[in-house]
Amino acid sequence: MLLDTETLIWLALAVPFLGTGLVPLVAKFGKAFRAYFAVAMGFLTALMVVLMLPDVWFGRAEGFAYSFNWAPSIGLAFSVYIDPLSVMMAVVAGGIGSLVLLYSTKYMEASAGLSRYYALVLLFIGAMIGLVFVDNLLVLYFFWEVVGLCSYALIGFYNTDPKAAKAGIKALVTTRVGDIAFLIGIFVLSAGAMAALGVGFWQSLSIRFLIGSVNTLMAMAYTPLAIAGFCFILGAVGKSAQVPLHVWLPDAMEAPTTISALIHAATMVNAGVYLMARTLPLFAHVTGWTDALMWIGGITAFLAATMALVEPDLKRVLAYSTVSQLGFMMFAIGLGFAGFAGATFHLFSHAIFKALLFLGAGAVIHAAGTRNMYQMGGLSKEMKVTFATMLIGTLSLAGLIGLGGFWSKDMILAAAWETGNYFPLFVVVVTATLTAAYAFRMLYLVFFGESRREKAAHEAPWQMSAPLLVLMVGTLISVLVVGFLLRAYASFGFHEVQATNLGEFIVETFSSMAVVLSIVAFFVGVLLWLLRKRWAGSWLGAKFVLAAQAGYWFNEFYEGLVLGLREISVRFRRTHTGDLNYNMVGVAIGILVIAIALFVLGGA
Repeated sequence: MLLDTETLIWLALAVPFLGTGLVPLVAKFGKAFRAYFAVAMGFLTALMVVLMLPDVWFGRAEGFAYSFNWAPSIGLAFSVYIDPLSVMMAVVAGGIGSLVLLYSTKYMEASAGLSRYYALVLLFIGAMIGLVFVDNLLVLYFFWEVVGLCSYALIGFYNTDPKAAKAGIKALVTTRVGDIAFLIGIFVLSAGAMAALGVGFWQSLSIRFLIGSVNTLMAMAYTPLAIAGFCFILGAVGKSAQVPLHVWLPDAMEAPTTISALIHAATMVNAGVYLMARTLPLFAHVTGWTDALMWIGGITAFLAATMALVEPDLKRVLAYSTVSQLGFMMFAIGLGFAGFAGATFHLFSHAIFKALLFLGAGAVIHAAGTRNMYQMGGLSKEMKVTFATMLIGTLSLAGLIGLGGFWSKDMILAAAWETGNYFPLFVVVVTATLTAAYAFRMLYLVFFGESRREKAAHEAPWQMSAPLLVLMVGTLISVLVVGFLLRAYASFGFHEVQATNLGEFIVETFSSMAVVLSIVAFFVGVLLWLLRKRWAGSWLGAKFVLAAQAGYWFNEFYEGLVLGLREISVRFRRTHTGDLNYNMVGVAIGILVIAIALFVLGGA
């Protein structure tokens, strides 16, 4: 190979950041040059990570570990550890990111501020690759925050639109709740590791080292390990938009559709799932950790699917769908080591078909001039390429046999069946049924029936159609990856994953009881879609529709909480007189109360 793996790693990290810095300079040579420079940097990044696959996925038993002194004065080294999971995540970020950039050259050409746009997209891709490559938890948190910053800036890209600006701030504030918990968990874990293992601060932050020392940590630092584990869950819940911190993601649809595709398929929301998958061996034996993750994922998947079923906005349907599918992944990781392969393969297949659906939705919105599905209809005749590609993406989401979504979702159902989690399995099977129902509802409202549009539509230009076709092919053949992925996992000793080839995987899939559940869920979902009007017309159905359309009042609850806290702070502010005499009296009374309390407790 012309470039060795170490060089590829550093180039994959450096190229997008270099592109971020150069975009404003390149813009001086012209708008088209700027756009295609960003595309070139995106595809170069994708090439670097794809070229790592053979070396990592074929025959290796350990990953590549490299480091250099990032901040020598404080002893901080920039350490990376590259294994099948991190490379798969980087391929998703780089590959889909590059297609989004190509699509953007046409979709975004009329927008202002495109130097900012392309620079931020490249930074987004680079930060996600950095997040999945690094071995140090504190450095991972740095990239975690850069990903959040890019998400905030790009969701609010149309900063003159109050709704977009508000959505960006909402995403930033909501995810910050989980981010603070995650940071607390990092320091608690580090403190426990230093005390139990007798290592220095930076060593206590190495993910590989902590996983290798998990038995000692369980024996000597269980409490810090448990606290950190649940703090990490909160971090993932915020980043991957799980209940109750899911409320930011539907509003994030005010972003350009290209950014929606990037966030939902390649970068932001995958970070939480990655964190849970990466740290599974560290926290798997902490009491209640996997159960909490399983139920958070299962409940999120179900609730988000019901909200997608009644949403009229095309992009918000896909947003709720993403929340639901991320719930499937969290649920699978919550099954323990048995669900690890299903969760990560579903992340891979979902990234492809969800990017396809979002970019397809962008083409539809670009042509129809609206996001309201009730103002579309009949587009299959005017947008044949877009229709064909979105048909495949929708069927994959619904779980049609043979498409990527079927194989990966069935792996999750099979893991739940094999581990005996029958009631949680029932919840996700019902969710899979609802998934098929809202997928067909979306497809019908957009592409079938009589046109309800005010203007004629047109097919998207090649810069937008080409990524759709590539992603459609990826959706059709993504199952070909599963054999390589499972064998790579097995050779690395990943969490009891068994090596298998594609033929064995297919036989094993159709030998499991879970495949019956997958097939039944698909057809019952189609039936539910056909009976939707009868159900919605019933008393119970009407109540359900009302609750789902209101998003189960999560937003109202948070708004009430914020207003209540603001009212308390306003009232408390009256004690801040600015008069030194009053302040000294307050200090004296406080000291007196503390002294009396200590006296009473001491006397007891």
